[in-house]
Amino acid sequence: MHRFYYTLVVFLFTCVTCGQDNTRVSGVISPLDDSSFYVLDKTGQKVVTWDQQTKVAIQIGFSNFKPKNHQIEYTIHSSTQKHRIELPPKPAYAVIDRRRFDPKERGNDYLVPRGLKVFFSPTPDHFPTLQENYYAGKFDLHKRVLEIKESDYEIKMPSGKTDIHIYDVLTPEDCRPFVNKANVIGMEKDGKILAKEIHLVPLGDQTVNDDPQLPRYLFIGDSISGNYDRGLRGSLQGKFNLHHPPTNCGPASKGEKEIRDWLGDYRVKGRQWDVISFNFGHWDVGKSKMEYQTSLEAVIRELKKTKAMLIWVTTCPVPDGFEKTDGLDSLGKAPGRKAGVMRQYINPWAMEVISKHPEITVCDQWQFVEDGRGDAFKEWWQGQNVHFHHQHEGKLLGEFLGKHIWQTWNMAK
Repeated sequence: MHRFYYTLVVFLFTCVTCGQDNTRVSGVISPLDDSSFYVLDKTGQKVVTWDQQTKVAIQIGFSNFKPKNHQIEYTIHSSTQKHRIELPPKPAYAVIDRRRFDPKERGNDYLVPRGLKVFFSPTPDHFPTLQENYYAGKFDLHKRVLEIKESDYEIKMPSGKTDIHIYDVLTPEDCRPFVNKANVIGMEKDGKILAKEIHLVPLGDQTVNDDPQLPRYLFIGDSISGNYDRGLRGSLQGKFNLHHPPTNCGPASKGEKEIRDWLGDYRVKGRQWDVISFNFGHWDVGKSKMEYQTSLEAVIRELKKTKAMLIWVTTCPVPDGFEKTDGLDSLGKAPGRKAGVMRQYINPWAMEVISKHPEITVCDQWQFVEDGRGDAFKEWWQGQNVHFHHQHEGKLLGEFLGKHIWQTWNMAK
């Protein structure tokens, strides 16, 4: 019987992404009509249609894959909103693409893949025919165990390589605008993309708790911005509707790639951005000047399209507990997370770019932390942790907005 399940899964699996014209588009969904939608990307908007053969999957992180009573519930990143996935009360099957994982990572009783596809109704349109490139079998959702040829393997996934696609729980009608990002694979014809697969990424509704009388403020940043989230929100309570992208914004190169998703459909009233602050730096300490500045310029081009008031936030220092910077390497790249790297390289490189855009205001968080060496940040400067355990930076940015932006926005009304 076990061998039968394995044979069934592999035999039925034909790859829906194997076609002569695999067009790919990715971006926030915007409404169009009952049989199609727009996907917003850096080039504008693409029309996506579907038919009865279109497969829809929800894409979530492996850390959120915790089924309980035929349901998965998790909090959307940088949000208080929860997303729920109802799972069919049926046997589950899973497929791992062997081409996406290193056989050396395989132990005796577990697999370490780069991705996982989960199905509840395996059909000929689901599975790949190239048997040697895939592991496939029955899948225990709760134990995360994949059965292959009568052997059980626990599924483990490394940090940062955690994509899970769950099929047979959604239809194209569930591709809701504004609150979902769509990664679409299909065939383009006459300016439209007929989707073979749609992978939905829940973003949450940015407007659900907004006060329509207040300006909308998006603050873009890495985990440092998460550290001061509470202080910032406290300082601006009753003055702004605050939002953060549903992710750690990481390096400028990630911003270049994903900024359009973070901005959403700002053309729609109530989803516009009145103020945007942004920072990229800590994740760029191993980049060259050209790499960093090119990505930063690309982000700014997209931000300026929103017509929002823009604020560049300088990158906080690396404390003295780290090894001191020893100059650029032979390829001209910054020396990594070392004391002094922001003062010598990242912030000056950023200011060369920002100075070309006089409409961008600067909030100097780096100087604020530097000025606190002897008091508020004394202990932090002696440590080996770039993160903060208080809310001083959030209050600084909040006071900055209150002083420089709030009055300006009120006068503009």
